[in-house]
Amino acid sequence: MTRDQALQKIKKCLALAKSQNPHEAAAAMRQAQKLMAEHSVTETDVSLADITESEVSAVSQAHVKWESALFAIVAEAFGCQRYMIVGPRQIPSGRWVKHRSLVFIGVGAAAEVASYAYEVLSRQCAKARADHISKQPGSCKRITKTARGDQFALGWAYGVRELLDKFANGDVNDKLLESYWQVKHGDMTTVKPVDRSIGRNVRDNDLENGFVSGKQAQLQRGVGGMAQQGLLS
Repeated sequence: MTRDQALQKIKKCLALAKSQNPHEAAAAMRQAQKLMAEHSVTETDVSLADITESEVSAVSQAHVKWESALFAIVAEAFGCQRYMIVGPRQIPSGRWVKHRSLVFIGVGAAAEVASYAYEVLSRQCAKARADHISKQPGSCKRITKTARGDQFALGWAYGVRELLDKFANGDVNDKLLESYWQVKHGDMTTVKPVDRSIGRNVRDNDLENGFVSGKQAQLQRGVGGMAQQGLLS
């Protein structure tokens, strides 16, 4: 039996240890303690086994401010920690390209549901951003259109908060997640996103229009376990 298999069995035993049947509960607890001793598993190890990670591809391969904001807003709504992965990935043609992924860390199903919500919302945001850019005057430079699109998308991310408040379950065990973070990802560094609107000809209504658009975002019920969780409807 591997250590991971032992962890899963220990969790089952500990669940049985809560049985109303005192003999069954006592037997389950003895088995759990035995397995913990045999595999050098601590109570903290058992608790951390409830934490999962869920990865989703980023919309932009650049670490931009609007996507970073949406990532943070979704993670907070579902009580998750988060981090980013940047590295090479092979595409079907066989060529290697730079790829950026966003990872949610949460207790139970929280990470999976957060990644589902992010994937849906980021696609909607990217489409709304592209529509906003298409409405800019033809005389605008490409770099100006990009900056205005980014401001719109940032407003969109702020606007979607209210929707997430209705759907998400922000309950979180901060201490447990912090312990997991220190064990698994304690050596990570913080990287600031790029703000492509600084010094550009952006307007106040770019952000405002994005906020209004974000308030109209939609989330549907997830599939499988996510639907059963009732976190999205």
